[in-house]
Amino acid sequence: MINEFRLDPESLSFTLITNKVEGCKACKEKGKDIVSMPFRRDRVRVYEIKDDVQPSKYELSGEFFKSSPADGYEEVIADSELHENKFKTYTVEEIEEFLILIKDRLDSLARYDLGKNVIITRAPEEHGYFDLLMLPVPRKETKECFECGSIKNADNREIYNTENFLAYVPFAPRFDFEIAIAPKRHIGFNQCDPMLLFDLAGIIKKFSGLSEKEITWAILQSGHGHFKLKLFVGKIDPYEILDVKRTIINPDLLAKEIRDTKKL
Repeated sequence: MINEFRLDPESLSFTLITNKVEGCKACKEKGKDIVSMPFRRDRVRVYEIKDDVQPSKYELSGEFFKSSPADGYEEVIADSELHENKFKTYTVEEIEEFLILIKDRLDSLARYDLGKNVIITRAPEEHGYFDLLMLPVPRKETKECFECGSIKNADNREIYNTENFLAYVPFAPRFDFEIAIAPKRHIGFNQCDPMLLFDLAGIIKKFSGLSEKEITWAILQSGHGHFKLKLFVGKIDPYEILDVKRTIINPDLLAKEIRDTKKL
């Protein structure tokens, strides 16, 4: 079954109809890297994940979907060939290297029409890697920049402040532990210079020690081009962060199966 996005016309929320994929993505793709770069005493390897994610042929019509011409794209950026995760041991400088690498990957992919909804996550897997998703699902856009408004109205939810970034708990968090870190300037991730990325790396390093449990962190960008980084305790599905529900049930096949029982 091909993975397929569908839009609920009532709630305007997306569902991903998908086969449940088990196992480590980096281990499955080992030896098939499309890019390889030195890092520490190892190498960072980039694997393209061919998951056949595509918009639904049933609901993709009308003005709302004109920004969704592509099939989506996924790649894994693994910092070790071994099945291990050493992210908590990385220095601020090494985390900055990763942020620069992610920025370079996004710059390389910008020439292709892969979808404008971008999320890069790092979850507490046994094998440390970044999961980069570029999806054809349209962004929810507000009249004014949501991130700019959130920064101005953080008030008593503010928890950390630097010259360039503000960290706060979202007004309506969807998870028990959720922190947003956004640049005070209206800026996209691909526009960050090394100084900004070093500052962000320092915040990531500081916040990584907040919980004894591992954290999931995700880089997202709003429809207005203002990026933010979010931190969660435990392993969080990147699709769940994007508010995309998963199901393994294909509604058309289910309807046929029920009709074919001839018990109605």
